[in-house]
Formats: sequence, C-alpha cells, structure tokens
Amino acid sequence: MIEKTVKVIEGGLLPEGDYVSPGFSIIQPDSCFPNMILGNPYDSFWLYLRRNIAHNWYVDKRQQGVGFVSRDEAHILYNTALKFKGKKALEIGCWMGWSACHLALAGVELDVIDPMLSQQLFQESVTDSLKRAGVKESVNLIPGYSPQKVEELANQLQRKWSLIFIDGHHEAPAPLNDAIICEQVAEEDALILFHDLASPDVGQGLNYLKEKGWNTMVYQTMQIMGVAWRGNVEPVIHQPDPKINWKLPPHLRHYSVSGSIPTVAGNKIGKNLKSLVADNFRKEAKLLTLYSQTQQIYYYLSWLPQMLIQAMARKNQTL
Repeated sequence: MIEKTVKVIEGGLLPEGDYVSPGFSIIQPDSCFPNMILGNPYDSFWLYLRRNIAHNWYVDKRQQGVGFVSRDEAHILYNTALKFKGKKALEIGCWMGWSACHLALAGVELDVIDPMLSQQLFQESVTDSLKRAGVKESVNLIPGYSPQKVEELANQLQRKWSLIFIDGHHEAPAPLNDAIICEQVAEEDALILFHDLASPDVGQGLNYLKEKGWNTMVYQTMQIMGVAWRGNVEPVIHQPDPKINWKLPPHLRHYSVSGSIPTVAGNKIGKNLKSLVADNFRKEAKLLTLYSQTQQIYYYLSWLPQMLIQAMARKNQTL
C-alpha cells in the first residue's frame, strides 16, 4: 500500500521556493494535508526561526504560528527512513503529521509520541492525513510527553528503535532529556535525527550523543537538522541549497556539515581524540551557546519590526 501511494504522489515539480538535495528520492504528499498553506515566517515570534533562509515555510492554516519541517528537511527524513524500511522508528513531536507522513511513506513501522495528540483537532487531523497517504496502519499515534512516555512505551512493548526523530519541546532541558532516553531505547545499530538545531537548547541533545561516542553531523537546512549514528548504519549525504549563503551558528562550530566535509564513521584514532577533547568540548560548548543566543537576539531585533507589522495586520483583519 505504501509503495502504491508513493507512486501516485511522487514525480511532480517542486513548488517555487522549495529545495530537495540532488540524488534524493522525491515524494509530494501535499494533497494529504488539505489545511497546509504557505506561511509567513514573520507570523512566528519564536527566537530561533531562521527567517532569513529563503525556503518555503509551510503551516497549517488553523495554526499559522508554528511551521512544518521544510520540504528540504522532510526529504532528509524520507530518504533516511528508506534505509530503515521494515524496522521500528520513533518520532517525538509530530505537530500536524507532515514529518510522520514522510517517515511512514518510507516503510518504517512508526510510533509517534506528542502531547498535542490528546486534543481532538490534532488527533483527527493527523489521522486523516495519514489515511489519505495510505500509511495510517503503520503508524501508532500516542498522546503523551517525552521522556516519560518514551520510557513507558519501551517497557510496555519491550521495544527498541532503529530510527528516531526528535522534534519535541525545544526549551532546555527537554532536548537533552529526549536524547538521554533515546540513547537508552535505541538499537545498537541506530540513527537519531534532530530538528531545529538553530536553537542552542536543541543542540544540547546532539552534544550529549557526541560526548557519548556517537558519530555526529549537521545538515544545513532552514532550521538545521542534526544526525547521530552508531553501529552498522550510515546517514544520508545532503547537499545544501547552493543558492543560500549558509552560516552555521557558533554553538554548532564543532560539527561537520553534510555536503561540505567528507563524512566517515568514527575510527580508533577518532575515538581517542574524542576522549581527549571531551572536557574542553563541554566547556567551550557552554560559551558558544551564550554566543549563539546573543547573536540570535541581534537578528531577532532586526526582524521584530516586520513581525509586529504582521501581528497588527492580522489584528486589523479580525476587527
């Protein structure tokens, strides 16, 4: 059923403003999300939204202040999940199901944990979209908070996951706590993806896995994705959009960027170096986090007038 659905929706031309890395398989489940529209990033007041990246920012028309993963990011998810077809996958935070749909279309058996699923609007919308895509039977939607619900589900089902996508609560210490529990419930051969690494708080999760010896890398996308992997698995290689003048936030300066530096699994020399620099890495990471926060506040203040104009325009429309 999944393969049949993919054939129906793949192969279309990408909308202007979207980007997908060369070499990636492309799917377009847009018709499965009837409430998805092109959003205005200035409608969001989140500090770490990268409004200067000229990629389409999609939203649900009923909840326009929160965006979906970009087309670029969705295809990192999809093409990564293709490597794990038939295996167990876990998603922490699905919002309206756009990311879950891309993961499920790749053929993984997906467990999704999100507290928003306890609300009727979200449960019904996500379920409807997954049914339209023909993948609902392979997705288990679970209302609840991470890390508690992750641990509960792992114990209840006696389950570990080969592929994990973390896109839950973005404020510290939540991303770090998600990373800690996910390492415990990950298979020996496993890969963990992060979204919104533009936020230093989310970066703490990837930092934790790096310190624990996982191989790590970042993807230059609208919101920056990260990947950690161990064992007999490899991440997809992504080429950043060449039309964008990409800059990496200071708190991510220790990471190689996919498409710009050759990526290989860690070897004995690499592991020894990791142990030698671990203490320095932790100390410098704290300083770079402060630097990133200061830099982002500067950008935020430059965007604030446009954000306020958008807010006033929306208010006038409702009067």
